Amino acid sequence: MKAFQLFKHQNTHFWHHWWQYGKVVLTIELLIGLICVPVLNLLANTILNLGRVKYVSYTNLGQLLKQQPWVILALLVILGLILALVFTQFTLLLLGFYHVRHRQTVTFGTEMKMAVSQIRQLPISAIGFFSLYFLIILPFSQIGFTSQLLSKVKIPRFILDWLISEHPMLAGLVAILYLLILYLGLRWLFVLPLMILEQQPIRQAMRLSWAKTAHRSWGYARYIMTVGLAVLVVVGLSFGGLLAIQSGLDHYWHAGALSGAIINLSLTQVISVLASIYGTSMIALLMLSEVEQQSPNFAIANRGHYRLKQGLWVGFFVITGFLFVGYSVLYFQGFLAQQPMTISHRGVDNGNGVQNSISALQRTAREKPDYVEMDVQETKDHQFVVLHDENLKHLAGIDQSPSDLTLAQLQKITVHENGYSAKIVSFDDYYRAARQAHQKLLIEFKKTPAMTKGFVKRFATQYGSTIRKNGDLVHSLDYTLIQQSRRDMPKVGASYILSFNLVGVPKTTANYFTMEYTTLNDTFIDNVHAQHKKVLAWTVNDADDMDQLMLKNVDGIITDQLGTLNTEIKANFKPNTYTMRLLNYMIDMPASQI
Repeated sequence: MKAFQLFKHQNTHFWHHWWQYGKVVLTIELLIGLICVPVLNLLANTILNLGRVKYVSYTNLGQLLKQQPWVILALLVILGLILALVFTQFTLLLLGFYHVRHRQTVTFGTEMKMAVSQIRQLPISAIGFFSLYFLIILPFSQIGFTSQLLSKVKIPRFILDWLISEHPMLAGLVAILYLLILYLGLRWLFVLPLMILEQQPIRQAMRLSWAKTAHRSWGYARYIMTVGLAVLVVVGLSFGGLLAIQSGLDHYWHAGALSGAIINLSLTQVISVLASIYGTSMIALLMLSEVEQQSPNFAIANRGHYRLKQGLWVGFFVITGFLFVGYSVLYFQGFLAQQPMTISHRGVDNGNGVQNSISALQRTAREKPDYVEMDVQETKDHQFVVLHDENLKHLAGIDQSPSDLTLAQLQKITVHENGYSAKIVSFDDYYRAARQAHQKLLIEFKKTPAMTKGFVKRFATQYGSTIRKNGDLVHSLDYTLIQQSRRDMPKVGASYILSFNLVGVPKTTANYFTMEYTTLNDTFIDNVHAQHKKVLAWTVNDADDMDQLMLKNVDGIITDQLGTLNTEIKANFKPNTYTMRLLNYMIDMPASQI
């Protein structure tokens, strides 16, 4: 069957049974979101508390392996549990869809027993395969076929940016690898249904899926793209209609504009949920399309009703409706977000100078960011120099580390970037220029192998009282440096930098967290705010990403594109019509919600 014909057939079938499929998706999502994810978070935090582990990062993994290996082992067990739960989620989804497709009614409890039975039959070697398999199906998550349990399986954006700017050849290899993953995802599209519904061993299922997709993988790719396009078109038209209605209310019926905006935003959220259900269902139906209509190996027992009691569904929709409306009221009243602090990354805006140079600082300060983020390292003679890189080769063409040279030697070196040139400067000179420009700083302590133990103490002695009076902040990727900073400069705000959101909120005396934004989620932000601390997101250069982070209520955004950030803040926080605020929400809405 050709791609469009298959799409048309599955689309017709879905709309004949949309409520049955919707109940399957909603039940599983509620199970994952309300039970599994909170329980997993509780387990992970309990393990860290019992082990008295204050944080988990790549910087302390070696120490944990040596001193508390049972903590790492317990976290690996949780990782295995996550994989088992992801397998269970997809198993329940396929079982539920299979039964709806063949008009069979089975209790949810029975399907759960079937899913557990499938897990028990899996060999230990299956863990490696499913680790790879679930990574492979992630590219389809933008259409809706995904799992909250895999939400942190992402490559941080700063790594991609680093690859593209510093190692384009390696970035090309990564792109080729991604295309290979897409191809494997298509060729192994039917592995799970063959294993679950026809009870095929893993290797046999892989071979059969490879055979079934031979010479047809491009057709399946077109089907998936058609589903994605259909979702975008329908959602776009629906959102356009709601915006047109709201525009009419704003212009011709001011008294009803707010009520209309609340209703329209609630409908926007409903449409996004329905679109997600549709995308998930259409991909799942594709995966079932190559399964035997009535597999002789697949027995169904304990027939019953695959549904919650009708009253529970009614209660669920009533509560959901109240939540949507309540969210809409808070959104239009401006209670859900605050204007974030603007922070220029390394003192530049859109390449207006050499990073960490005084000339770039002076240009950027004219745009009045709340803070300019910059980097401090230790020199050979234990002075403080303003540099980010641990090697001078990139900016100066010199294959030496700053710690190999004295401050006087470093100040004679010219660095080049973005078509500009500048001298390397001491922290004294940079800070003096910042004070003259009335510019606050976010000072990063760069941990290097040559850094001495007295680094923070000496810095606090020389500058602590001054930066406290000026309202400057410090942050670092090194947990110990931040703890030392809070001891030596207790009245200076300090932020612990996290390059990846792994497990919970680190236990630290820091009163800020600087989080790489790719894995930054609402749960982390809410937990940090519950501790009366703040979250800074780095390094955010895309306008849509900025908008989404504002919607998540981050406290500050670190960016290389300060002008873009200022523009987005004005668009989101200046007095607007309800139509513009509704449009902003639609644009800012994470792709995973559509």
